[in-house]
Amino acid sequence: MRRLTVLPALFVATVTGCALDDGRPPLARIDITPPAIVENDGYETLVTLDGTASADPLDDPDGTARLTFAWEILDDEHRFEGSRANSPAPTVRFFGNRPATIVLTVTDDDGLEATAVAHMQLTVR
Repeated sequence: MRRLTVLPALFVATVTGCALDDGRPPLARIDITPPAIVENDGYETLVTLDGTASADPLDDPDGTARLTFAWEILDDEHRFEGSRANSPAPTVRFFGNRPATIVLTVTDDDGLEATAVAHMQLTVR
């Protein structure tokens, strides 16, 4: 008769998790001053589109990393005045024939984006 001997074996596996941290997108914020223009303003009122409250608080709590800005204005004729569509706080003049939709896309240094949408309202004289 044969005898079978079983020896206990101890296997130790060390698994170290290495999660890829791709970061988190920034927060895009828009402030419009003034919040409304007169209907058919004809480019008279200078409007500031302010995105400087945008931030990347989770990945850059100190606010030292650079954010890039891209403004898009839909639904109304407009002109950027002394600034560009990639400025954090451009100034714009609107024709004012209809409410404008304003879109701000903010990109952090990881290439992650966030978008905010606001509306330029019209008032009647």
